Parts: sequence; structure tokens; C-alpha cells
Amino acid sequence: MNARQRITLLLKEWLDMTRHECHAIQMDRWSELNKIQKAKTALQQPLDEAIEQWKAENPTEAALNPFRHEISRLIALESRNSELLAVRKREVREKMLLLEQALYDLRHARSACTLTPEAA
Repeated sequence: MNARQRITLLLKEWLDMTRHECHAIQMDRWSELNKIQKAKTALQQPLDEAIEQWKAENPTEAALNPFRHEISRLIALESRNSELLAVRKREVREKMLLLEQALYDLRHARSACTLTPEAA
């Protein structure tokens, strides 16, 4: 497999993982999301190496930036995932604050309802 074919294959893998990443975020599957992000990180070096090899072997073709469409698409999907993740994180923080407030209220109500021996 030549460098261009490897780039195409790696970009397709990245696209597939980015789609799975979106689904994991939507479904609150945080451990799955973590695995996907680690796998994407592992793809970075082979992709960089394939691109460098391809550029060295095909400087004229590289100047035409033939992967622009695929990369632009990936950037758009990555941005969408980042925005979705930010929204999900905000929602989780808001739920945590509500739960903390409810716990505080319950503790306060419990202590107010508990009779002390002096009050009995």
C-alpha cells in the first residue's frame, strides 16, 4: 500500500471514529468515548508519517492539497463533537449542582425535624 492509500484509509478510520464519538457523547457513554479518543490519538502518528512520506514522494500533487475535502469534513465533525461535548458537560454540571442542593436541603430538613432530648 502506498502513502496516498494509507492516508485515505487512515482518514476514513478517523471519520468512522468521529461518528462513533458523536454517538458516544449523545448516549453518555463516557468510557466508550475515552477509548475512541485514545484510538484517534494513536492514529495521529501513522497519519502524520504517511502524509510526510506522500509529500516527499509527490511534491507537485501535495501542493494541490487533494485531501482538503476530507480534512475539512473531519474538522467540521470534530467541531460539532466538541460543541456537543461542551453542552453535555454543562448539563452534567447543572444536574450535579441540583443534586448537591437537594442533598443540602434534605440534611437541613432532617436536622430541623430531629428532636433533641432537651426538646422532648
